Amino acid sequence: MSIAAWQRASLPMLVLSVLAVAPRHGYGISQALVSAGLQPIKGAQLYPALVRLEDEGAIVAQWEQSESGPARKVYELTAEGHTLREDLLEQWRAFMTAAEAVGRAQ
Repeated sequence: MSIAAWQRASLPMLVLSVLAVAPRHGYGISQALVSAGLQPIKGAQLYPALVRLEDEGAIVAQWEQSESGPARKVYELTAEGHTLREDLLEQWRAFMTAAEAVGRAQ
């Protein structure tokens, strides 16, 4: 599995983790992922994930006027989003621990 595939599979956890630091618009989320060493994410992957997280109540969005361009939607983590993020991170850690144990056994 490629890094891009792992990134797609873990995208909700990654987005929630970015938003746990500060509210951001979609491009800002993408840039934060790239700054962390991940690959650029396509809008066709990011925006549907944001819609799902918003539908689940994990994030909320507000339109923000831009001085240099069109208005942008800024996303912010909710209390439910913090809980979901913690659950996803715990599941990820459990998976990584198990995967590393399998790798050491060989």
